[in-house]
Amino acid sequence: MSDETSSATEARDSAVKGLYERFPYPQEIGDLGDFLAGKKEPVWTPKSSFAAFFPEEAPRAELDILVAGCGTNMAPIMAATMPRARVVGIDISAASLAISRKSAEGAGLTNLELFELPLEEIGSLDRTFDYVHCEGVLHHLADPAAGLAALGSVTRPAGALSIMVYGRYGRLGIYMLQDLCRQLGMGVNLPDTEKAQRLLAALPARHPFRLIHPVNGPLITLEEVADMLLNPRDVSYDVADVRALVEAGGMRLHRWLGNAEYRPEFSALAPAGLAPNVADMDAWTAAGMAELCHGSLLMHKFVVTHPSRATAEELFSGLALADAVPSLAANLQIQDEGQAVALTNGAHQVPIRIRAAKEELVPALKAVDGKRSLRELVAELGGGEWNLAVYRQLYLADVIQLSSIRAGGDFSI
Repeated sequence: MSDETSSATEARDSAVKGLYERFPYPQEIGDLGDFLAGKKEPVWTPKSSFAAFFPEEAPRAELDILVAGCGTNMAPIMAATMPRARVVGIDISAASLAISRKSAEGAGLTNLELFELPLEEIGSLDRTFDYVHCEGVLHHLADPAAGLAALGSVTRPAGALSIMVYGRYGRLGIYMLQDLCRQLGMGVNLPDTEKAQRLLAALPARHPFRLIHPVNGPLITLEEVADMLLNPRDVSYDVADVRALVEAGGMRLHRWLGNAEYRPEFSALAPAGLAPNVADMDAWTAAGMAELCHGSLLMHKFVVTHPSRATAEELFSGLALADAVPSLAANLQIQDEGQAVALTNGAHQVPIRIRAAKEELVPALKAVDGKRSLRELVAELGGGEWNLAVYRQLYLADVIQLSSIRAGGDFSI
């Protein structure tokens, strides 16, 4: 529990609820047609990245999904993106749920249920889930670890939770402005929110906030301004805090969503010759070093599971790596540079670029089909430079994803 007294906690809980009743967030998305048609989908979901959450299973569409703290649109988006899944959305804001309900009805969704319910009381539904999606919520709770534990209690033994909490360093400019608004006595009301909106538009180009929103960007919506600057409770995390949260919630880190952002070898530590200094550190400490080096992670996205489930590192390192089945990662971007090819993952918060000779990289990627193991691919390619260690680096760089199951599918490039 935080340092808040019981009465203060109740008052702040009420204030958080009041913010989202007055300013439902995010902004209403409107038509879900592109999600229904498969033209759009959120990053890091079971639809696009099943192996990130369930590497031991063949991809399946019939999941029981909980969107905890669904706001105005994530539950309908998830239901539209995965029409064979059974989706439950919960939120404390009736106004946000009304917008979600309107979107769902407009799209004709029949696989979505919505409930006005605090996350901490999810057990009252007497339901369990394969996949729990909780982004941008735990850091607004009085006791985030208790919230995570509550979600864990309704997650099936082989299930997975996708979590996002705010990053401490990347949001420095936001927290400076939160302090300013607090000292000015600004509250969650329309006049103060409009003033905060004008303040953001007038900030100088060198203010740290401009790393998030550039000077010439569009006017930030009132809903986002209220959520960002006037929220009564907003807790930020560094990697060490994420570890404390996961452990206090009785769960286990399965993997980061964006492996590369937490690997020192993909940060400025490598060209500086400092990556070897981190080589013998435990994974949490190394991830913290990478975070400090990047300095701009706005959020931390990661998968947690029950302690009985194997982590991705346990599944895909050492001798077990050879039997892993690769497929190309979602959001992979391939750029032709003449004699070389550059690879990036569009889901990354910081640009991480993998570059290699075209004559080596393209055949190696073309061979990835979701049907053959890394051992088979290495044998087909004749070994040499494209060995298991190289494929492991492509996995850690989020270029490929790994599964224990031969899924099949068209992964041509």
